[in-house]
Amino acid sequence: MTIAQRAGCLLAAAVTSVALLSPTVAGQDSITAATLSDEHVQRAIGAIVQELYARKDPARFWEPAKLPTGESKQRGGYSALVVLALLSAGETFQDPRLRDAVSYLETVGMDGTYAVSMRANVWALLPPKFNELLADDTKWLVDGFSEGVGGWNYRQQPNTTRRDNSITQFGALAFWEAAKRGLGVDARYWRMIEDRFLNMQLADGGWNYTGDGQSTGSMTAAGLATLFITQDLLHSQEYVAINPNRQTPSQLAIADALKWMDENFAPDENPNRFTYYYYYLYAVERAGLASGYKFFGGHDWYRQAAAELLRRLCTWDPTTRQMTANRRIAGDGRAAQVRASDLAFALLFLSRGRVPVAINKLQDADVAWNNRPRDVANLTGWLQATTESGLNWQIVDLQSEPHEWLDAPMLYFASHQRVGWLDQLPQDIDAYVRQMRQLYRARAAGEIANQPQAPTRPKIEPLDKLRAYLDLGGLLFAVNEGEAHAFADSIEKIGRVMYPQYDWRTLGEDHWAYTILLPVQNKRPTLRGLSNGVRELIILAPTTDFSTTFQARLDNKRSHYRTAANIYFYASELNRPRPRLAPHFVAGIDDPQDDMRFEAPLATATIVRAIHTDNWDAEPQALTVFSAAMRQQHEFAITLLDHPLARIHQLDPPPDLVVASGLDEHHFTGPQRNALRAYVEAGGVVLFETPGGRGQFTLSAEQACTEIFGAPIRSLRRHRIVTGQGLRGAAHLSRLEYRPFSFEVFGAHETTPRLRGMIIDGRPRVLFSREDISHALLDQPCWGIAGYQPNSARRLLGNILHHVLVLSEQN
Repeated sequence: MTIAQRAGCLLAAAVTSVALLSPTVAGQDSITAATLSDEHVQRAIGAIVQELYARKDPARFWEPAKLPTGESKQRGGYSALVVLALLSAGETFQDPRLRDAVSYLETVGMDGTYAVSMRANVWALLPPKFNELLADDTKWLVDGFSEGVGGWNYRQQPNTTRRDNSITQFGALAFWEAAKRGLGVDARYWRMIEDRFLNMQLADGGWNYTGDGQSTGSMTAAGLATLFITQDLLHSQEYVAINPNRQTPSQLAIADALKWMDENFAPDENPNRFTYYYYYLYAVERAGLASGYKFFGGHDWYRQAAAELLRRLCTWDPTTRQMTANRRIAGDGRAAQVRASDLAFALLFLSRGRVPVAINKLQDADVAWNNRPRDVANLTGWLQATTESGLNWQIVDLQSEPHEWLDAPMLYFASHQRVGWLDQLPQDIDAYVRQMRQLYRARAAGEIANQPQAPTRPKIEPLDKLRAYLDLGGLLFAVNEGEAHAFADSIEKIGRVMYPQYDWRTLGEDHWAYTILLPVQNKRPTLRGLSNGVRELIILAPTTDFSTTFQARLDNKRSHYRTAANIYFYASELNRPRPRLAPHFVAGIDDPQDDMRFEAPLATATIVRAIHTDNWDAEPQALTVFSAAMRQQHEFAITLLDHPLARIHQLDPPPDLVVASGLDEHHFTGPQRNALRAYVEAGGVVLFETPGGRGQFTLSAEQACTEIFGAPIRSLRRHRIVTGQGLRGAAHLSRLEYRPFSFEVFGAHETTPRLRGMIIDGRPRVLFSREDISHALLDQPCWGIAGYQPNSARRLLGNILHHVLVLSEQN
């Protein structure tokens, strides 16, 4: 079995099992950047694919009946562009609708640089048997390269003095694809291409078509993408030595071009050109993915431009949830016709930009966060080749909101410097940790009146954001660069302040970081871990400079690649990252605008999280995210409270539901047993659950409750909590989905809910789930979780709430 098969890299399955499609607001027939979902993009891709097939001519394929003036030498290029777009959208060259077009490209004589470059990109997406054709087109481009201008002209004219940044971008992209497939492209060509773009960069940081006039969006994006390619191919070794003050011509040019994009990017027009809009977005996608930047000037370039593309090219029916491609712009019969090339460029943008993000790289202006600018890009490329799946990477700013970082299952943070905001931490961290642990113990014991005073800590926004990200299901992989330990030391201190209840530890050789998919048997890099007992929160490499390995592509450091890959596989649940626009509900947490959608909720409930001496709060945001989902989807308002288990019977009014979570075997004290008896016999409902699904907490609760209530524990698979029968708004859950790791625990594939309970006064009032619910509520992938899939967990807990409300009405 191949690594790709073992990793489960079928992204369609990931969409089904991990992503939750957001509901469409009734009557909403237009799609905006704010409402755009992955479902919209998927259906638009499908509609454009079908429209391109419908436009295929049996003889000309996608060539115009008459080539535009000046493009007679680009014969075959239009068909190559469409074939490239269809392949990028997931179509197979073996499809009968595409096979003859590929055969046409194999035989057609091309003598135009645009056409040959586009065809070279096609060969690069096909199996190795097409490598000879890729080599032929690469040689054609080498023979047509003009050393005098460091690029190409329309035709194979090595002596041309004409400078054309558009044509040179296409040639450079073809060269890049050839280089990635091991075809020799001499470094001197890359140096000449780089020098050409450096010399043609305008004073404002942008580029234009031939060097005359003002900078344009399409050519600036083209120049920026090309410089990132040359930075990767020519300068990787230069960045191995740490030098935060390094200012190479290429680096300065990239910084100026990024500044231009920040100041001028527009999702709905080609800045300063106002034509060639679809070609412009093709260049933006190339620049965005090459640079890793998610935002240009505060604009989420993919989300906003994708929404504009769908407005122009597609019509959405929210009732049937169908997308159709327009023949004219925005479906307006008076507007311009949509050309096949427009659809192809749009399809390339939508398909490539939608590819899941594997790793986010954290940008922190107060620390040297980018000493090795291509480390994550190269690691992602290695992962992509290893898993045989499409993966992207991106850069996220510490100034952005933590839920933005959840686009990827893993956050990468590397530096050689002490983290700047460490100075705001408590001076005596050991004392702070001791005082916090004393407070936790007092709260767990129910000592409300005599609790020790909480130690003071200043509000540190970066630290609070990082804590929020981790609590929402994220994983931080921190890498100490260089030989000093300032960065590693600061990460450990930050971890202790964020989670004073947990201890750092050195990971053993049997840890999943060395074993999960790619065994690391020799020269294991030392790793430190901080866990909440359910999952790892932070993995720290204190002495191994992974960043150097990835930046310089040191293939002999296999243990580094394998270890980092295992961390990714763990965080992504064996390569099941969410698609780029797949929604998650955490964005709605504490959003006042969300509460304004309705004057009064359809239903309300109070849930108490029971405090006790075990790890009762391992996933502190689980119920908060669940509450946000219920509010957004069902207008169901939930109030969350924390209260000692030993005192739950004293709450007035009594809560609708008590959730007692824990990991390890728990000894229930006399006061806790008395409180449980009084609360349940008064009509309350309690749910015991083991986050992560691997501990003994729920089992010990079952034993204690058997002693307390003297009732048998039985399966609830035929009860209304599972069937939904008689519960307004409840779901039928006789078949549920479990996380992939669950089947390793169960020993078989299962779909039947495992929820069990005790019948008290004729109703299930004491519920038990040995399987995870809490982590699933975060809707984040993670290997090692034995329990329900996110959507199944939400629906199951939702049914429990509906059951509780019915009981409350009857009491």
